[in-house]
Amino acid sequence: MKTDKKPRKLTLATFSQCIFLTIKYFLQNRSLSFASACAFSFIFSVIPIFMMITMVLVRILHASPQTITSIFNLIPEIQQYLDTDSVINTAQSLKAVHSFEILVGLFIFWMARRFFASITDSLQNIFHSQTQRKALWNQIFTFVIEVLTVLIVCAFIFAYMSLQTISSLPIFQRIPQLSFIYNGIFSSGSIKWLPNILIFAVITSFYKTNSGTKPSLLLCIFSGLICTSSFWVFRIILNSFLNVSHYNLIYGVLGQVIILLMEVFFFFTFFLFFGQFIFTMQFFDELLLGELYLLPKIDTKGYASTIRRLLFIRPDYLLAQGVEVIALAQGEELFKTGDYGTDAYYILKGCLKLTSDENSENYTLAHRGEFLGETACVLNQLRKFTASAAIDSKIVKIDAETFRFLLHQNQEAARKVLHQITTYFD
Repeated sequence: MKTDKKPRKLTLATFSQCIFLTIKYFLQNRSLSFASACAFSFIFSVIPIFMMITMVLVRILHASPQTITSIFNLIPEIQQYLDTDSVINTAQSLKAVHSFEILVGLFIFWMARRFFASITDSLQNIFHSQTQRKALWNQIFTFVIEVLTVLIVCAFIFAYMSLQTISSLPIFQRIPQLSFIYNGIFSSGSIKWLPNILIFAVITSFYKTNSGTKPSLLLCIFSGLICTSSFWVFRIILNSFLNVSHYNLIYGVLGQVIILLMEVFFFFTFFLFFGQFIFTMQFFDELLLGELYLLPKIDTKGYASTIRRLLFIRPDYLLAQGVEVIALAQGEELFKTGDYGTDAYYILKGCLKLTSDENSENYTLAHRGEFLGETACVLNQLRKFTASAAIDSKIVKIDAETFRFLLHQNQEAARKVLHQITTYFD
């Protein structure tokens, strides 16, 4: 009997398993319904948020109205429902802050909180098995995130406008080597990327702060980048196939609302899908082990069972983690009746013969992709059968702590082992 280990590596099997688990739990968590709720809340919240950002830029940061207008013109959907010039002129005409304005500001934040609450609820639905926040904390956290979002967006826009003003000074114009700053970074073409940059920053911050599981910053940045890029590609494809002007000509304002709602819905679909991807990557070990334990047997009929076996029968990721792999020659025993052992085993390759008495002719076969020894692992009992290799085989050893943690986290696995225990006492 000998053991061997394999180094960590990313394989096609691991990538396919990750995508499958992400899609599986994305659908199980009803994330499409949550995406619809977020999109609906966004329609009623984006205008109040936009108004607050404009008020902060004009009244507090004293930003140029013309520059603000040019920046917000990059979001044509908002221009259909709100007169930017009127909001800016109103903000400039107010000389002092009155109690009524404070009350209106609080009301605007209250209107917008439904949007942030929907996002928080959606992410908690994805990470529900790992974190539960109290209702009061949810309300406070929602308001804090809302205020921080407004302030971060305002600071980002104000910093951009300040740098643009500085770069347009005559001293910069006289230095040819610095022309790329004004003609490149701060040109009208570059400014069109500003909304995508803001979307990426907000998505990444939500992934990092709202999951409650402390995912790595690199994973959040990667997921935020892929989410933003996917939505950008989606909008390009949508605009290439959808004649927006013709659609609006027929349906008028309703057409604008429908198109905006559709785009926002797909945005939140991408947002929640890659949030589910973060969850899958964080807890891939446990999720993969659960799929291995629930893997259909070799004689199970059906396309779904066949696909699951082909997809998960190779646990490359677990092998790369350094789990113990036991190589057995034909006829060699893994354990025998009466042995004490608290480990479970997964058949990675080959086939094991299970005998429960001295008559070696009375046996059953355990094939590749099956578990054995889990009952003794859970009950801390002696082995009730002997397991020996029918052919040269490789077995993955799962320690008791890892297997019991799986049962605690996975209800389907717990139900299966309870069935095994019932059979054990028959």
